[in-house]
Amino acid sequence: MRSGSLENLYEENFNIYKTLTSAQEKLYFSYPSSNLEGAALRPSTYLVKLKKIFTKLEEQSDLEQKEFQILNENSTFEELIQMLRKEKEKEEIPEIWHSVEDYFNQKEEWQQKLEKAKEALTYQNQPETIHQDTIQKLYGNTLVTSISQLEQYQSCPFSYYLTYALKLKPNEEYKVKPIDTGTFMHEVIDTFFHKVRERNLEIKELEEEQIQNLVNEVIDEKLGLDEYYIFHSSDKFRMLTRKLKNVIKQSMKYLIEGLKHSDFEVWMTELEFKKGKDYPPITIPLEDGKKVEITGKIDRLDIAKTEKGNYIRIIDYKSSVKNIDLNEVVAGLQIQLLTYLDEACKIEEVLPAGVLYYNLIDPILKQNQRIEKEQIEEEMKKKFKMNGLILADVNIIKKMDKTLESGASNIIPAYLDKEGNISQSKSSSLTKEQFEDLRKHTNRIIKQIAQEMLSGNIRIEPYYKKKNQKTPCEYCNYQCICQFKEEKTHSYRYIANDKKEDILAKIREEK
Repeated sequence: MRSGSLENLYEENFNIYKTLTSAQEKLYFSYPSSNLEGAALRPSTYLVKLKKIFTKLEEQSDLEQKEFQILNENSTFEELIQMLRKEKEKEEIPEIWHSVEDYFNQKEEWQQKLEKAKEALTYQNQPETIHQDTIQKLYGNTLVTSISQLEQYQSCPFSYYLTYALKLKPNEEYKVKPIDTGTFMHEVIDTFFHKVRERNLEIKELEEEQIQNLVNEVIDEKLGLDEYYIFHSSDKFRMLTRKLKNVIKQSMKYLIEGLKHSDFEVWMTELEFKKGKDYPPITIPLEDGKKVEITGKIDRLDIAKTEKGNYIRIIDYKSSVKNIDLNEVVAGLQIQLLTYLDEACKIEEVLPAGVLYYNLIDPILKQNQRIEKEQIEEEMKKKFKMNGLILADVNIIKKMDKTLESGASNIIPAYLDKEGNISQSKSSSLTKEQFEDLRKHTNRIIKQIAQEMLSGNIRIEPYYKKKNQKTPCEYCNYQCICQFKEEKTHSYRYIANDKKEDILAKIREEK
């Protein structure tokens, strides 16, 4: 009859007990501090128990201070390099090692090897500035780029250089990545709006069943394309696709719901800044006759007509929850929507109403008690509320949410008090002047980034945001190349955590 695991445990404990009680005079316990590879090992749990019983037990280590003897050139040279490293780190070393260094310096066959070893000790792992001839070959007199590329440069110049100048790519894995699902959802929504226009449907009159059927139709069409073969290539991916379908259908339901309660109309979708497209590239002059030419795409552009003029808002779809952080705007990490807003306002001669993110998510409601269907619906609306910046104008806010009289909006980041005035502390709003300041500031940041890129700076200098310990290194594909570690040779570019009022005041002073 075979013993079970419990019987084996009892037997093991009994054997240990017999061993410990067999000693007549002394009992010695020993354990290795590391394995053959040098990795640390933990002592047995039985030793921990013994220490609790015999509290005065003391450990002794048989590890002794390493004493080196000068015996042959090869081993002595290796030890010399270790000593020179210690000296570089401000440790005192025996005087004899300076004589050893002189010895190898005078030996012709060792001179070059010693020189290279000493160079390695002072290596700072920072790339050299790119020569202007190379910069000219890379970019010419017109830096053609996108906002996302400029933002990546601000995230870390070296990462940008590896991605867009050297065009390095990580090994492809056969899996659905976030970028795949994000692109898929964007295309489904864009095609949805195209079909609505083609069929002369009124978007604000669509019923939930119509929305669901149209979304299903679009998704099935997309899944038939070769580029999305992976979505139905296995049971695992088919299950992911079913979940993705539900996310899109639910997101579209509340997206249309928000439009129904708004006086803003969908004006354009997938609007491109590119030669031969909707708008020309965004062109900004630089020094020395050079310029930066920016291409890009707006997910959705809405418009509302008023007696004072036409107002536009830019909507960007995100497959995760995102908001605008003015600290990141100032640092050049979040300038896309404000850049597009500025250019669209110039081209169309319209006024800014806001820049907003609509999150394509699968929200989870956490409730401690049972709630009614109506309450669930209200909570879901809050989950799909747009984030971003809106114009601090009550009339424009009420055009974005016609149902809002007081309290918090379920559609936009706005809060009206009992008198119907905007609560600055509870709303994410900017005055017309503050929007103008931000748009000008964004233009200046683009110039600064472009000038840095054209100067050849490709330093290993990722940003670090203390507020949420955010850094691009967490998701970077090139850590094995840069070997970034914050020390004397490397440092983060720290992002401030200033209050909204202080940021806007500083931007106003830039004039």
